[in-house]
Amino acid sequence: MHKQILKLAIPNIISNITIPLSASIDTALMGHLSSKHLGAIALGSMIFTFLYGSFNFLRMGTTGMVAQSYGRADQKEVTLTLYRALILALFISLLVVIFQKPILHLAIIALNGDELSSLIREYFDVRVYAVFGAMINFVLIGWYFGVSNSITPLIMTATVNLSNAFFSYILVYHFDMGIKGVALGTLISQYLGVMVGVYYLKEYFLQKVTIGEVLNKEKLLRFFSINRDIFIRTISLTGVLSIFYSLAAKNSSLTLAVATVVMQFMAWMAYAIDGFANASESLVGKYYGMKNRQKMFKAIKLSMLYGFYLSLFFGLFYFIFVKELSSFFTSDISVIKEMQALRWYLLIMPIISFTAFIFDGIYVGMTKTKVLRDSVLIGSIGFLGVFYLFKDFDYEFWLFSSFLLFFAIRGLYEIGWFVKWQKDL
Repeated sequence: MHKQILKLAIPNIISNITIPLSASIDTALMGHLSSKHLGAIALGSMIFTFLYGSFNFLRMGTTGMVAQSYGRADQKEVTLTLYRALILALFISLLVVIFQKPILHLAIIALNGDELSSLIREYFDVRVYAVFGAMINFVLIGWYFGVSNSITPLIMTATVNLSNAFFSYILVYHFDMGIKGVALGTLISQYLGVMVGVYYLKEYFLQKVTIGEVLNKEKLLRFFSINRDIFIRTISLTGVLSIFYSLAAKNSSLTLAVATVVMQFMAWMAYAIDGFANASESLVGKYYGMKNRQKMFKAIKLSMLYGFYLSLFFGLFYFIFVKELSSFFTSDISVIKEMQALRWYLLIMPIISFTAFIFDGIYVGMTKTKVLRDSVLIGSIGFLGVFYLFKDFDYEFWLFSSFLLFFAIRGLYEIGWFVKWQKDL
């Protein structure tokens, strides 16, 4: 079982790390131009984090359903799930492009981004056309995870994020395109990822299916039911991230800059640990579909253990090298000093939050999506409740503390539900 988990997790970790690497390079490119550019890229990226994150059910839901069909050796349903997810991805993308102007207008208001609106608009107007590529990539990566293929998602994700970093750097520094160059680099890279993902489908013998089978009412209802809960969960999660940025911006530009760098630290850790979460999606889904509970529980136990070790590593790494890491993102001395003051926060952040990330993968594999939904909703209430209750005492302290509490509540809820489910068995 160790070998199975590591065989899936290590490629996932490598591919996942390229995601914050790309975002970090974008952040660093803007951060060394000006603090306004740093704030604009944070808020502009947050709009797409919210949009893409809201529709991340296209990946998560596809993985869980495909993994269970794959475990049952139901190749036709494996194929049908792919086509259903692709149709939904194209439909969602079309809606985003059609309604791009009201989306941008509402986002600027929600994120308190009036001061940076011109820079945010420059970024958004280019990157919005990457949505088709992003949504299709979600589906393809989720499908490959479902059939226990972690190598193709590695190649796809690495292609997207490394090419994004390359093109963004070239367009910003050699063509002097500023924030628009970062957006164009992202757009190009998303479609390169689609090309890679479609190319590797040739290695699979997809079943011949009819339109009637793809649009089967009963199967579609189950598909939408599972994805509905993940959608609510994900939109709540990205909502918390958006509110976190908005509250930071409301306090001061310095608080927003610090929050932006903290989120980069969080992203590096989260995407790395998600490698084991992705592995548990595939393995738990497979064994759940096979009804092999012994192997399923072993996969869960080992995923949690590896997740803990990795969180401990990140906590210590951040604690020791906080100054050096912060200097990569910004030249602003005041931001770097604020990050050093958060040294202990950065130590405990990975250890407190890793449980939520691993259990997300476990419940996706089991398609117990209501648990994911409820954990985030309860965590969101805890985050907002604690912040607004104590913010007048120390705004920044309670902003960052309540944000960490959000992840702690999610993890505790998911653990409690799992313990109860085991007893019921």
